[in-house]
Amino acid sequence: MEEQGQQDIKSTFLGKLKEQSFTIILMIAGLYYQNQIFQQQLDRYDLVVNEKQEYINKIVDAERERMIEREKYLISQRDQFVEMLKQKMIEKDEK
Repeated sequence: MEEQGQQDIKSTFLGKLKEQSFTIILMIAGLYYQNQIFQQQLDRYDLVVNEKQEYINKIVDAERERMIEREKYLISQRDQFVEMLKQKMIEKDEK
């Protein structure tokens, strides 16, 4: 009878161990799956952030070029105006 009791304890212990092992394996599989999904989301976010950064850089470069061209235009207009004033002063002095 005592042998039967030990056998029951062993079988109960092994049964519980199997149940817990299966539960642990399921939990690990769930965590692995969640980690894979999370990594995919991070990769997508990195891609979106890089695309937006490239777009921002493109806009900034275009704006910089526009401002440089505008500055050159304004400088040339100023120089033309100064030359026109010099010519008027020379013409005025000649009279």
